[in-house]
Amino acid sequence: MDVLTLFGLKAIAASNCVEHIRSEDMYELLVAVLPTFNAIAERACSDVSDPQSRTHTFYIHFYEKIFSLQAFFQKWDPTEIAQGISADEVEVKRNLVRVLDELENRFVSKKGREAGPAFQRLGFERRDEAYPKLQALKRILPDDGTLSEDFFADVNSIIRIDNKSSEKRESLLQNLSKALHFFYGMLPSTRESGSPCPLRFEDYPLKHVWKLTKKLFDVVQRNWCCQCSSHAKREARLNLTQCQRFETALVRGQVISSSEARFRILFPITSLDAVLWQDTEIAVKNRDHEKREHKEIERGLCNTIQGVRKGIRPRMVVFARKLWKLRVDIEDNQRSSTQVLDSKFRPLKELLQQQHQGQRHSPMALMEGKDRLILSFILATSLLHFFSGPWLQAKLTSETICFLVSNSHVSPDITKPYLTTACCSLEQEASPSELDQPHQFPYILSLGILLLEIARGTPVNLEKAQDPCVVALDCFKEWDKACGTGRSTSVRDGLHEVISACIDPRKLRQYFLDKPSVKNLEVRQYIFERILHPLENALSTAYGIQLNKLHADIARAKEVNKSGSFDHRDEHRPDKEDAAREWLSHWSGVSDLLYDCEDRLSEAAKRATRVKVAVIDTGLQLPGALQENYEDDKRINVDQSKAFILASEGQVSDDWRVDPDGHGSRVGQIILKVAPGADLHVAKVFRTKDDLEDPDIANQVHDRIAKAIKHATNEWKVDIIVMSFGFDETIPLIRNALVEASKAEKPPLFFAATRNDGAHKRMAWPARDSSVIGISSTDGNGLASPFNPSDKDTDSIMYAFGEGFPVEVAAPGNSKSSVTKYISGTSYAAPVAAALAASLLGCVRMVTETLPLDERNMYQHVPSDLQRMSGMIPVLRRHMQKQDNHGLKSLLPWDFLKPGRELKVLKDVSETLKKG
Repeated sequence: MDVLTLFGLKAIAASNCVEHIRSEDMYELLVAVLPTFNAIAERACSDVSDPQSRTHTFYIHFYEKIFSLQAFFQKWDPTEIAQGISADEVEVKRNLVRVLDELENRFVSKKGREAGPAFQRLGFERRDEAYPKLQALKRILPDDGTLSEDFFADVNSIIRIDNKSSEKRESLLQNLSKALHFFYGMLPSTRESGSPCPLRFEDYPLKHVWKLTKKLFDVVQRNWCCQCSSHAKREARLNLTQCQRFETALVRGQVISSSEARFRILFPITSLDAVLWQDTEIAVKNRDHEKREHKEIERGLCNTIQGVRKGIRPRMVVFARKLWKLRVDIEDNQRSSTQVLDSKFRPLKELLQQQHQGQRHSPMALMEGKDRLILSFILATSLLHFFSGPWLQAKLTSETICFLVSNSHVSPDITKPYLTTACCSLEQEASPSELDQPHQFPYILSLGILLLEIARGTPVNLEKAQDPCVVALDCFKEWDKACGTGRSTSVRDGLHEVISACIDPRKLRQYFLDKPSVKNLEVRQYIFERILHPLENALSTAYGIQLNKLHADIARAKEVNKSGSFDHRDEHRPDKEDAAREWLSHWSGVSDLLYDCEDRLSEAAKRATRVKVAVIDTGLQLPGALQENYEDDKRINVDQSKAFILASEGQVSDDWRVDPDGHGSRVGQIILKVAPGADLHVAKVFRTKDDLEDPDIANQVHDRIAKAIKHATNEWKVDIIVMSFGFDETIPLIRNALVEASKAEKPPLFFAATRNDGAHKRMAWPARDSSVIGISSTDGNGLASPFNPSDKDTDSIMYAFGEGFPVEVAAPGNSKSSVTKYISGTSYAAPVAAALAASLLGCVRMVTETLPLDERNMYQHVPSDLQRMSGMIPVLRRHMQKQDNHGLKSLLPWDFLKPGRELKVLKDVSETLKKG
């Protein structure tokens, strides 16, 4: 017998250990051992032969209580629920002790005949710590939680749940019941049944990350103790995507460990007077052991990250409150640098500023909406993980969020943000008085301002004398009012709901967060239900993004492809040709309507009401006398057509009338054929399709297209621009030209082809841009073409005739005569749709012009309102579409644009524009 036992001091020592053990450690110990006690109790119930016996009844009650405790702890962490409420924290610890004391006393003596060998086989090792038997059990439990029969038999030999004393049995059950009653009484109040979020926060599979981020901070701070001048601020950058998961709920068969998480952190190092950031991977685990080869870091973090060889990423693990070094791995992506120059990072604030003099839009405003929505979701997830934790030394702002760029000429991937923070103890800011500031949670308000800046692409400028909540609400109202018809109402509505939930204090009050004392768990539940879930819903609805795959999609390096393409295929199927002829026979009635309207106008009025359509393509060279006839009739505006290609020696003539490719000629011919009330403006930007596909001249081609858009908008002042080409990725230069055009005095409508290779690639850009009407193809009967891309419920995608359209081409060997050729592709559906819109616009203009003066004043706004995208789309959808037997709606306007109902067309359009 040792001295401590002899004098009865061992129990006192254990009591002192319990007094100093943290509630978080008690909770983790219980979470680890409860499944074992649950399994033993379940087996004991089935092994008792007499179900009416006292023993069986006891085991049933014990099993019920242990099972209920285990179920509670799987969903909730009581130490988290109680955080911030000192009285609750005391009661949580008292009840954790209540359960742990009872379980600690279930172990038998090592001297037992069966128990002794079982202890040895298990490797059961008691140490001088609180609850030494339970801690020893935790250390020997399998990592995957699976108990083999041999292991279970040995554990069953060292634990005895039953007791001969009825008084002790009753005391055990009473203590478990009291603990159960207390813990379930802590649960947050149930929200109103009409909550828009169908998910429950207690089921959030990443709820545990919040606590692990704190463990990570504590251990890193304790080990970062150097006196290096470069580390004086203890600045670090957290990678908010690498190693992170984004699921809000588990999919069937999916398992995510709730006992560990991995993080990627960049620490500053010095090298030849340059500041570098060393990329580091650190795993955090709740277990007190690590099976992989590891070594405790004893000389501090600085010595571990300084002097690391290029191409090596240090790997570490946190467990047992210590930092351990692991063996490094070979990098899968050799292009990914593990040491990054400080100059390679660009803060979000910089992306929100106009970069060049005269440029009206920031780089962020030119980013694709999908990427901005993903960024918003990542930032909201980060706030959920870091809320009220030490990593948020500063709020999430455009200054603390940054991105990595390979060079200054390339836009950053905004779906891979970093958070600049500090790993040191800072004095907490004084909490704002509820009476002085309207918003009670500055970190949520700050996220809302950040999301608003990302959504509108411009900064929210805050002055010291201004209240940020008031400023944010004013900017939010301006942004909301300025929002036109975008790519998807689900995106717009989702962002509107989320930003409002962040910045509007009334939303917080509706969620009962205006109490004098609010628990962190309640706030995190609000972030999950009112911020994260609406963003998830918008991502899923608008873009079909699955959160269980988002981490892999983000981690995959984006292939930057600046080249584009346009589609074309010859059509040889007789059924498609027959359907095309039928489509054109129906169209003849619409032509009659337009000619009837035109006949009632003076020559001056005819010219004034004609619709101007620009085609940006390969030029226009129609066969035989066809082009000359169109030019003589002034259907082709020869004075306002132009080649935007700089002439170079030894190449094909750059006259806009020369089109060796033929693509632009086919597109232009469709406009001339389907829109008799429109004039054609030719903007030649490609010699052939090779220009569009050649990566070596991609920047030149982008510049030509951007110049053509600006020229057609500002000089020719066209009504419609047709772009029957597309790119895999957004092209910032062209995107900027589109945005500038939308702000012009007379903004044109843009139509673009979605892509022919839709089964293998996503929709092309600019067809998927929010300022463009993307057009997919149907045959002459309105059936969707098999080559269309999936539109994923996007608002501005429409369908138009694009299979088997007949055009005149030069006869083989005789350019002065022509033959009819049938062509298919979204490249040709786009000009058909544009021509239909032009015909509708021309009809409305001409009818308005023929009205008596008093009626004309009543309807004079209709043509200009119809020319806006927010006006044209609802009118096309309501009046110009028909649904086929498969439910697809396409542009088939025969029933609307009928001869003899011109005034009815005007009135119907006016009414639809009023409704919006």
